[in-house]
Amino acid sequence: MSDYPIKINHYRNNEIDLTLWDETIISSVNACIYPLSWYLNITCPGWEALITEDYRSVMPLPVSRRYFVPVIIQPALTWQLGIFSKDIMDESLSEQFLCAIPSYYGIKSCQFNKFNALPYSNTIKKRKNTTELELISSYDRIQNEYSDNAKSKIQSALRNRISIMQNISSHEFLQFIYRFDRFSSRPIKPTWLLFLRQILSNVIRYRMGEIHGAYTRENNLCAVVFFIRFKGRQIIHSAAADHEGINHGALYLIIDQYIAENTEKNLILSIDNPSAYNLVSAFKELGAKSYPFISLKKRFIFF
Repeated sequence: MSDYPIKINHYRNNEIDLTLWDETIISSVNACIYPLSWYLNITCPGWEALITEDYRSVMPLPVSRRYFVPVIIQPALTWQLGIFSKDIMDESLSEQFLCAIPSYYGIKSCQFNKFNALPYSNTIKKRKNTTELELISSYDRIQNEYSDNAKSKIQSALRNRISIMQNISSHEFLQFIYRFDRFSSRPIKPTWLLFLRQILSNVIRYRMGEIHGAYTRENNLCAVVFFIRFKGRQIIHSAAADHEGINHGALYLIIDQYIAENTEKNLILSIDNPSAYNLVSAFKELGAKSYPFISLKKRFIFF
């Protein structure tokens, strides 16, 4: 498709056909939840887009205004955007999309996805990682890849009678994660909490995910994980634990039970947030692997 020039148009938010847009995202070879229109409407109201004439390939532009200058800034809780296409993508297609970004738009941060091959450009490239675990194997085979520390943490949780409950309330989850977010290098902000509340509402309404909670023997909540399901991906979107949950391995137990319930299926369990260093580290102890994606930044943006 991209061996010859294609016509790519720039659309303002009110010009985008959201039905066609979502159909393209859902049908794309690299489908993920973050570029769906309802998700972007939460995290980046007024987002714009680059779209081919047939809507077969699209690229969201999360645009904000800084001193009246349009600047592309990666929205909170939206870890991978970039180019999405119903066709196989290559570097030529990526180059044409990059060239179609209006020249007067600054780029403070623009995170692509692992399927986007980007050409050399006059922008700063930074490599980030998404971390994934394929669940196609049996539970025993996956468990054999657990580190000794992960096995010890799971046994500690069982020994201390940590119990797991599925589908805890959004209110309980949000209160807990605001107080005990220990797994991101960036503390959760009140505005992000508002975004998360709206994302939760949509995910629960459309039955695209659930919240799992771990409770101590005294029935106190000590860890939570918010899972989203979309197109064969099971995303660990947000997680938190208090000191007791960390010490007793409650998060390890939640994720281990989720793995056990979903093995031998053509699914991928993932953490897309590259800033959740401690959570990613724990996930790797359960056999997950990291895969790179690119974040771009133009040199002349200084704020």
